[in-house]
Amino acid sequence: MTDTRSIKLKGVLFSVLSAVIFGTSPIFFKTIVATGINTTTQVVLRSIVTMVLAGILAAIKKQPILLKGRLLVDALMAFVLGQGLTAILLNSSYAYLPAGMSTSLHFVYPSVVMLASVLLFREKINLSKLIALLLSICAIFLMTNTNAHGQIIGVILAVGSGCSYAFYILYLERTPLRDIPVWTFAFWGSLGCLIAAAGLGISTNTLDVSGATVKGISLLMLMVPLQSVLAVRFFQLGVRYSGSTAASLLSTMEPVTSTILGMLILNEPMDARKLIGCAAIVLSVILVVFGTQRSEKAAIPDQG
Repeated sequence: MTDTRSIKLKGVLFSVLSAVIFGTSPIFFKTIVATGINTTTQVVLRSIVTMVLAGILAAIKKQPILLKGRLLVDALMAFVLGQGLTAILLNSSYAYLPAGMSTSLHFVYPSVVMLASVLLFREKINLSKLIALLLSICAIFLMTNTNAHGQIIGVILAVGSGCSYAFYILYLERTPLRDIPVWTFAFWGSLGCLIAAAGLGISTNTLDVSGATVKGISLLMLMVPLQSVLAVRFFQLGVRYSGSTAASLLSTMEPVTSTILGMLILNEPMDARKLIGCAAIVLSVILVVFGTQRSEKAAIPDQG
């Protein structure tokens, strides 16, 4: 019993550490933008560095890099239209919204996944999931300032990132991509972000490193291994030791971390409505996870 508790505690620790590291993402992005590297360029540079790291780790672990046939098509769909578009939308929202608000709004994706599953795949919905959906909708209204044009754009971008990430999750769930090795997955995920961001940067003429400073590049080089390697590995260990449900619940520490660091480091304002909205998003994620767990238990036949 003590060993089991110790393993579970280890899983909780890894999951929290992963969420906290991911929660620093908007702080890094906003600070780097202030040094002269815009969002699109950041995504491109980050993707290149992550691809190199993932390629090296894949080679060390003897994991394949090349994908062929239908798997290649699935990878381009999921990683360009899903992960790549998500990165662009979410990181662009940081220019209009406080860090914690952007991250919290992005976390509407569990409710979007649930809604799409009900409407498109005829999955059943229980009370917990329905309440979570309503909470997400209420949170968006609470966190939207209709008198501030910039904030409306930010909300659309952040919620849009949640929708594109929901597409990514649904696509992964229904293709063999979910079974490819971790560093192969990371390599193609980064390639998808690179294609999406480079395409946007070229079409809008926003790829520009002329304003890059030593501080900006240094922060970028620190952010990539922290989030693309360390945080990913911690999340894997969290799932391994504490289970996917606990790890998913603990991932709600990400918007909490972003909110706290945004106020402490970037001096971002946060009024009562926005804090309540952030809390509602976190609660909706918890309800979706619990609702999913309850549905899975109900689907298992009684062995007695």
